[in-house]
Amino acid sequence: MNIGIFTDTYYPEINGVANSSYELKKGLEKMGHKVYVFTVTNPNAEELEEDVFRMASIPFLFLKERRVAYPLIQKWRRKIESLHLDVIHTQTEFGMGHFGRKAAEYMNIPHVHTYHTIYEDYMHYIKLPGNSRTREIAREFTRHCCKYADVVIVPTEKVRILLKSYHIDKNIRVIPTGIKLDKFFTADEDKVSTLKRKYNIEDKLVLIYIGRISKEKNLHEIIRHFYEIQNEDTQVKLVIVGDGPELDELKRQSVELKLEDKVIFTGAVPWSEIQDYYAMGDIFVSASTSETQGLTYAEALASGLPILVRWDECLKGILSPMKNGMDYNEQDEFLHGYHYLAGKIHEKNLKEEIRESIHFLAVDTFAENVEKVYQGLVG
Repeated sequence: MNIGIFTDTYYPEINGVANSSYELKKGLEKMGHKVYVFTVTNPNAEELEEDVFRMASIPFLFLKERRVAYPLIQKWRRKIESLHLDVIHTQTEFGMGHFGRKAAEYMNIPHVHTYHTIYEDYMHYIKLPGNSRTREIAREFTRHCCKYADVVIVPTEKVRILLKSYHIDKNIRVIPTGIKLDKFFTADEDKVSTLKRKYNIEDKLVLIYIGRISKEKNLHEIIRHFYEIQNEDTQVKLVIVGDGPELDELKRQSVELKLEDKVIFTGAVPWSEIQDYYAMGDIFVSASTSETQGLTYAEALASGLPILVRWDECLKGILSPMKNGMDYNEQDEFLHGYHYLAGKIHEKNLKEEIRESIHFLAVDTFAENVEKVYQGLVG
């Protein structure tokens, strides 16, 4: 099949949608399909990737680190027509997602859409004076975007139930996004040692968070809980990897709690090295409840790290309490989970057992399941 993937975020950006789109392309190509990606310009995209077309873009109004395309419709319509696509798969709802929907309609070919983002959890970025309907606006927008697709793919049962609550009467398929497991199975030990020396965390127990630094990730809570832990154990440190709009506020919080020597902010790091940063940690932590799937949880598990995360419906099928991690709701549960996992991290075979728990999220399985959706539409 000739497949067109339309997305407003793509490699080398580091986020769940970009990673999912990238791995889907690679997985489908491995199966013999021809896959074209239509995405936005990115100043950090140093190399031209085969069959990736980048359209003019500007920073997104509400998330400045993201970009949204404004494609020249006539120019790109002719290009898309020349590719003889069998199916279009949109990954985002804005510029490229809208363009992909229109292209599928214009060419009368099947349209699949993956719903990655629960917009209700991001409405704090939108300030509408005198308007208290932001959550309903998010629901209406989601209904509008999904109604044009022949099939809507969601990564978890949590999201399927959510879309049904929006009265979206569509063929909804639950297909967890896959990850390239072997990327996380083997980190570069020399690089990991260098990183540990750089951040002065040798011989320390390390709690690590990797991801976007934003309000919906609720990292203020992690720092508060960490404050209680380090009062008991001075040999533990918290490493926060990533960038985002809340970074400066989190740094201020760390200073106020006199944790500036205990909480380490690395800033953004290259995706090509992300497995080495996971390998620095002993326990992965997160307080987010805005995840559709929680790909960083899967990446941490693939790296052999137990996870200590706030309970969320997306954890069903991924978290096995007391085996590959612990969940919590209140601070005392977080502290209990920390002490339990800290006592297990040196157990023989623990990393192998944790990695085994996540094998069902292999990229090949992900691509095969998406291929079945396409085949059901193309015939």
